[in-house]
Amino acid sequence: MADRSNRGGEGSDKIVKTELFWKLLHKQIAPKNSVDRKRINYTLAEIDSVLQAVVEVLGKDETLLTMSPPIVIVGDIHGQYYDLIRMFNTFGETNKDGSASVSGVTNGRYLFLGDYVDRGTNSLECIMMVFTLKILFPRHYGLLRGNHECRAINKVYGFYDELVDRYGQDDADALWHSFNNAFAMLPLAAMIGKKILCMHGGISPELHSLEDIRAIKRPLEDPASYPTTLAVDLLWADPMIGLSGWVPNHVRGVSCYFGEDRVEAICKQLGLELIVRAHQMMQNGYHFFCNRKLITIFTAPRYFVEKNNKGATLKVDKSGKLSIKILLPTTEDKRGENVFRRELDQTYSDDSGYQVFVPPLPPANPRPSKAASKRQSQGHHG
Repeated sequence: MADRSNRGGEGSDKIVKTELFWKLLHKQIAPKNSVDRKRINYTLAEIDSVLQAVVEVLGKDETLLTMSPPIVIVGDIHGQYYDLIRMFNTFGETNKDGSASVSGVTNGRYLFLGDYVDRGTNSLECIMMVFTLKILFPRHYGLLRGNHECRAINKVYGFYDELVDRYGQDDADALWHSFNNAFAMLPLAAMIGKKILCMHGGISPELHSLEDIRAIKRPLEDPASYPTTLAVDLLWADPMIGLSGWVPNHVRGVSCYFGEDRVEAICKQLGLELIVRAHQMMQNGYHFFCNRKLITIFTAPRYFVEKNNKGATLKVDKSGKLSIKILLPTTEDKRGENVFRRELDQTYSDDSGYQVFVPPLPPANPRPSKAASKRQSQGHHG
């Protein structure tokens, strides 16, 4: 009898929590809270409930997620909550009068490549939104870790300061630690349909098989503490035009650059058709590399105000066909009624965002010997 009543109590508690998460989802997508970059007033109890639940859900995922198409792949968000909602809205279904009938939030399958926080003004809204969706729809939402889901980065680039501004120093410290405990549970890569490998950063010289990724244990507090560079490279590595092999990434000060030959080799070795990654701003929201064997997806429009970049998402249909949607930037004067359109900014058509390999200069010619100088002066050039 005692066991039965306990099970009933646990079931009732689960129902109450599920209702809480549904209410929280409706609160987050309410029009008054998803426009004009407003901040949502989350209670500490709401945040704590989400973090406890999402850690449990993420713990059921492998370090290498497996997801099936059709699916939408989303790149960096960086605290741009208004643009995250705009993105979801374009994947919903509408009635004949233009009103929404099915929200994009509940309509389809999504894989996020990380970097939910920092830079933008609404990091808390972004991470709470994707965590809530992961709790409610665990099989329809895949959440990968980005390099900004690491303590050393989000302490400096905005997330921590946003928590302090909203909750005060003491509560912010506790929240920041709790969020990073959840980040340590995020998977590092995903396979889509057995042919598409996805991660936030890039490939690694330590990646020899998919089992290498699966073998990484979580929670992983500090990716740099892993015995090889694989975890760090999956979060940080970048492609480089004109490079062969691997070179240290001196621009970021961590991980490496990889050339087209390394993409070709890993695709052949792992039986891949495509590698999808994020991590770098692209003027048009996306850019291919290595004869379309790799693509970078960046979903935060107007990330660089001076360049007014677009955002993009990548959709993979059941057959594996790819389609790209462009998210136009908005300004105070233009809200972007036509949110998505298939248009490239030709002004920046050559601005891929990738670094270009510059070969090192050859060593300077040594000073000629006295004998050589004498021969040159005598006209002997043989």
